Amino acid sequence: MFAFFFLIVMSCALGLICVASLIQQRDLQLQRLAVRSLHGTNEHDANVRGQMELMQQPAEVDNAMDDLSNFECIGWRAQRDCLPDGGPDPPNNRACNATVHNGESGYCEIRHKVTGEMHQVMKMHCNSLRPDVAFKCQEFSTLLGYGRKATNYVHDTTFSMESCRQQLTNDQLLPIVATPPSSYKRGIVFVVYEKMLQSVYASVRSLRSMGCTLPVELWYKRSETNPSHPLLRELTGRYGAYMREIRDPRASKFYTKTYAVFYSAFDQILLLDADNFAVRDPTYLFDTPQFQTDGAIFWPDFWRPKKTIFNIQPTSFVWEVFDLQPVDMFEQESGQVLIDRRMHQKALNVLMYYAFNPSIFERLRLAWGDKDLFRFAWLKTGSSFHMIETPPGSAGAKLPDQNIFCGVTMVQHDPERRIVFLHRNQEKLSSENQEKVWAHIQEFRMDQVDLDEYDVRGANGGRYFPQFKRCYGKDIYYENAFTVKAITELPFAGLEQRLLNFVQEAARIDGTADHRAQGLEGDVANVADPAQH
Repeated sequence: MFAFFFLIVMSCALGLICVASLIQQRDLQLQRLAVRSLHGTNEHDANVRGQMELMQQPAEVDNAMDDLSNFECIGWRAQRDCLPDGGPDPPNNRACNATVHNGESGYCEIRHKVTGEMHQVMKMHCNSLRPDVAFKCQEFSTLLGYGRKATNYVHDTTFSMESCRQQLTNDQLLPIVATPPSSYKRGIVFVVYEKMLQSVYASVRSLRSMGCTLPVELWYKRSETNPSHPLLRELTGRYGAYMREIRDPRASKFYTKTYAVFYSAFDQILLLDADNFAVRDPTYLFDTPQFQTDGAIFWPDFWRPKKTIFNIQPTSFVWEVFDLQPVDMFEQESGQVLIDRRMHQKALNVLMYYAFNPSIFERLRLAWGDKDLFRFAWLKTGSSFHMIETPPGSAGAKLPDQNIFCGVTMVQHDPERRIVFLHRNQEKLSSENQEKVWAHIQEFRMDQVDLDEYDVRGANGGRYFPQFKRCYGKDIYYENAFTVKAITELPFAGLEQRLLNFVQEAARIDGTADHRAQGLEGDVANVADPAQH
């Protein structure tokens, strides 16, 4: 009898152990599935997502919230301690049509119209919004619906790669350009306007002098730029450039760039700002393993969640409005973007959704122009991309007798950490100014110090650099985390002088050099003949 009882006990124990093992195995499998869902379903996607980290665990999917039209607003529920769950603060509760400002904490309470189920949405920390930004809880459906609609958006139902190529031919001003590109596989894309034409001319001339043979698209709006401008005629007639007209009136300001990317005639494109200059022929970027694998390379901005001037950090409203999980990565700088358009049509449609429906994130100041829209679109669609790991450096000047630095140009690197672009976004290149500004290059000591030591800022030139309106980089106490080298020590030491020569050439072509000379002659004559005053 005892033996029989012992056998029963042992059987039960073994059964419990098996059940516990199965539960543990199931939980482990669920964890693995969750990680694979986050990082991708294969090793390639896992490597892509390995370049960033989630700043918080993904929230459980609330299927009941799929249709926001089924809910009604109840009101704003204030909370203490600058947290959305810091404890009730009833005196500061208010109605749905009342304004909620930055610096407040709490959430909007909404109720299902049929079931009566309550939900907390638009959860606010005190720093979730930038200064002078506000919203009302009655806007919950519009604000929360913005990001959710993105992946269903199709920008152009008649779109085809072939139609983009045909449009390139149609856009040319014959007989200036009679021959289409020999290949549509790769090309460089600029958006131009008359104020920046000398800079674009210098950039294209510089690329050609380096041996770059990639065809170039020059996108313009007829309301802003005369397509028969002498510099555009010169570029299209002699330097392998092609005019492309932006016809959609909704494409304006920053969003002309996204339009150009979407409708380019080339399968793979390098988008360059008009004030961004390659230090070497950038064609090799298309052949890097990172681009061949991921089909997109993005470049970092100075800012990241731990130090951001755009408030893109874990508790920002940006994530809930764009319907994204917060990620710990550098913000994006869109002065250069490398994209395989055939591979990433889904992400490009989401990009166009953001660019052509910007009113919500512009009003709430959640993003600045097109700057982060590329990575947001790729994150939203789970598309692969490589974010350059080297943080941007700065080109500018260092005091001769003190370690004080002023950067006026953003320095960007390739996947092998070599300098490839100098984005002259502070001191624009112009024939009117022949002063050189690239005396020194400041770069972060990658792999020598912790990334937390990357700490840059923007500041006025002040008494040390009165010639510059604004300086970026690590201005003082930079020695431990940054190097500063004279540009004369670098392979592209003569680039700035060549660019200055090219803009002077541009001034002779467009006639501004003659106008300036006439103006100087007039000034001299006025000084010589006081009786004329």
